[in-house]
Amino acid sequence: MKFSCKLPHTLLFMLFSTSIIFAQPDGKDIIIGQSFSLRSDILNEERPYQIYLPSDYDESGAPVSVIYLLDGDGHFHHTTGIVSFLKRQGRIPNCMVVSIPNTTDRTRDLTPTIKLDMDALKEMSTAGGADKMLSFIKDELIPHIDKTYNTSPFRILTGHSFGGLFAVHSLLNEPELFNAYISISPSMWWDNQNLVTQAESFLAAKPELDCFFYMTMGNEGGNMLGGAMKLAALFEETEIPGFNWDFKVMEEETHGSIPHRSTYYGLEAIFKDWFAADLQKLYVEGGMEGINNHYNKVSKKLGFEMKPTESDINNLGYGLMRSGAKEKALEVFLENIQLYPNSFNVYDSAAEAYMENKQDEFAIKNYKKSLSLNPGNTNGIEMLKKLGVNFDLKELAVELTKKEQNQFVGDYDIDGGGVFNIQIEDGNLKASHPAIPEQTMHYYSNNVFLLLPQNVPLKFVLDDQQKPISFEVQMRIGVFVKGTKKE
Repeated sequence: MKFSCKLPHTLLFMLFSTSIIFAQPDGKDIIIGQSFSLRSDILNEERPYQIYLPSDYDESGAPVSVIYLLDGDGHFHHTTGIVSFLKRQGRIPNCMVVSIPNTTDRTRDLTPTIKLDMDALKEMSTAGGADKMLSFIKDELIPHIDKTYNTSPFRILTGHSFGGLFAVHSLLNEPELFNAYISISPSMWWDNQNLVTQAESFLAAKPELDCFFYMTMGNEGGNMLGGAMKLAALFEETEIPGFNWDFKVMEEETHGSIPHRSTYYGLEAIFKDWFAADLQKLYVEGGMEGINNHYNKVSKKLGFEMKPTESDINNLGYGLMRSGAKEKALEVFLENIQLYPNSFNVYDSAAEAYMENKQDEFAIKNYKKSLSLNPGNTNGIEMLKKLGVNFDLKELAVELTKKEQNQFVGDYDIDGGGVFNIQIEDGNLKASHPAIPEQTMHYYSNNVFLLLPQNVPLKFVLDDQQKPISFEVQMRIGVFVKGTKKE
């Protein structure tokens, strides 16, 4: 089924995107993270850190990748906004941010030991503590985070200026610690560009290096640009299996303004193989097996299961259908059912492909399955009529007892804010929210309700005692919004 922007989806957009507006008069705080501290024996001090978790973080669900952010006191806010936005757009998987603010001496913590520039050593006598800082991150902070949160083994280190220099130092000294780096305007002039010299020896001795290094530079000249360009030249000259890198000069950005865009583009570059995979090319070269092999490799790299989006597979199938490859299109749609068995749309699309292949019996079966997941799928009803089946939604309707109705009564917190209220009125379940008029809830099979008159389905999740704990709404292909029942 190819989605069009009809009233139900407009309604849902209003319902879930405006909830924060209704929360404002209550004076509720908008929280983007939490602050903690960890006693470091290595640094012999209490080290603060800040945590951002994605809105759908689940300690028992899929693990999240971890972004370790240096200079966290200056970059936490804009970085968490980027991470949240890119996740919502499907450009990156779920990531948490561990921000490491500076304490008493930033230069001490982020710079490698001075070996060549003695004049700098006189001016910055406390410099050179990067090894200790790296040990703190490796031996104290990362184990603490992995123990406390549901993390994947995929880690990213992000740093700006001295933090960017620290990222290079980490790559050369602990190459297995991070899977990817975002080095923003790194201060490669440090110690007469000694890290460039170290990088040359490091790269020459490495038979393989499985990581991604993203580096940027603003409108900065002299040793700042020169050192970064020398490092990029070494990357260019030394081809190491598994090592991928990119270097961008952003002339329109200053040293101060460059972190935001660098973080945005850096995260996109790191996860490009996941969100920007050319499914059509992969399919031409290897069919569905080629697509699955690609995502198996990405999953292995990230440390948890990744798969193509429902929308991408759906579009691939319709592309094949338009080109006349009806049997191949059906193969693709059936694969989408295996990947997303709880989506009504995958069955609708497969049914259409069955019709194109003159397999009406299977088309009817899949349209009915689609309707069991979403009784509001008017397209399914119309297509069944074309197939000679006068389908009546009453076939799926189920009468609930008052006791069964009471199970669903209560308030449900919507992702992003706002409350969805369900009550019994005149013997019927009624749903209300500030953004929509009152709706009557009609129950069908598989814990699915249909809101009328807006024709929006809600699928409830039940606990072990068969009591509702949450519901999901499919807003568009592959995009679900959750409502969680309040205690």
